[in-house]
Amino acid sequence: MPRKSRFKRRPNNSGTVVKLSGKRRNPYCARVMSDERDIITGKKKQVCIGTFATREEALNALSIYSLKKSNAITNEEARNLAPDLYDRIQEKTQKRVPTFYEIYQILDDEEFSKLSKSARNGYSSWIKRFENIHNRQINTITLADLQFIFDNDGAANGTQAHMKVLCSKIFEYAVIHQYISRDDDYTSYIRIAEFKQSTKHYPFSVDEIRKLQSVDTSEVHLLLIYIYTGLRAGELLYINRDNIHIDEPCNDDGVDRVISYIITGSKTEAGKNRIVPIHNDIKRYVIDELLKKEERLIDCTYASLNNTVLSAVNRFLKTSHTMHDTRVTFASLCQLYKVDVYARKKILGHKLKDITFDIYTKASKNRLWTEVNKIKL
Repeated sequence: MPRKSRFKRRPNNSGTVVKLSGKRRNPYCARVMSDERDIITGKKKQVCIGTFATREEALNALSIYSLKKSNAITNEEARNLAPDLYDRIQEKTQKRVPTFYEIYQILDDEEFSKLSKSARNGYSSWIKRFENIHNRQINTITLADLQFIFDNDGAANGTQAHMKVLCSKIFEYAVIHQYISRDDDYTSYIRIAEFKQSTKHYPFSVDEIRKLQSVDTSEVHLLLIYIYTGLRAGELLYINRDNIHIDEPCNDDGVDRVISYIITGSKTEAGKNRIVPIHNDIKRYVIDELLKKEERLIDCTYASLNNTVLSAVNRFLKTSHTMHDTRVTFASLCQLYKVDVYARKKILGHKLKDITFDIYTKASKNRLWTEVNKIKL
């Protein structure tokens, strides 16, 4: 009569437990099939996920491994179920899983390096805020770990929103490359700091703009150009004269007009190489300050722009405006004079959420110029 085994046979592909020979502290070895195949036989190789003091411990380790591999439970649930077993399994099977910072370095090389310098610098700044988990393998990081960083970071809503985007990219990479399951990507549940309306930036008032229009200096001219175009400070610095078009015939909307515009843009894909119409009220300033052959005041650094243009204007108005206030002012004027929201976003270089407008609608120079000239001061 065949001898009956004392142990029930495990289902196929669920792993096996074998007792190792000799005297050992942990004689029971839990083995599972890996995805790696023998180069000669083509058969899948068996790998050890740990050795244990008792057969029961080894069987429990196989059960936890199987549940994790099939995504029946998350990493966090597995850790809560049997912390010691989970850690030992992780140590044996997950040595090749990259750390949080290693994935960032991959993304920095493959994705962030293609962005503008300022955008890439942003990511290199935000990653520093996750220093506590830099060396943690991605599959060991929990929602609690992430939330603790956000709760104790102290950054404002805007910065934390960027931090969350970075986290999402890192965890998305881990999911795509199967270092974690979709269920282990907790980034959408991260709570960030509440939004608080900034008091740092405020628009120039209509009275302030009219006062500036009464002054005939290069500093005031440049500031008015910024106010009427909504350009970012850096988008006008060192601008190429070839990108400034004055009194150019145009009929791209079917109507013959003579318009003026600038081609510029930076920072985002939506903002690059965009058409920025020149309002009639500042056309003379653009010609005088941006097209003159001799050295231009605008050919300077951002710091110099603040120390010359902005300081002179603030002294005259007795205010404390920032350069970004000019962009805020343009947006406010567009709202006040009912400039079409599509034209406004195109001029400012903001991405439109409406896919029809954002992808399929080509910006008409005539339309942008017509809309911006609705502003009457």
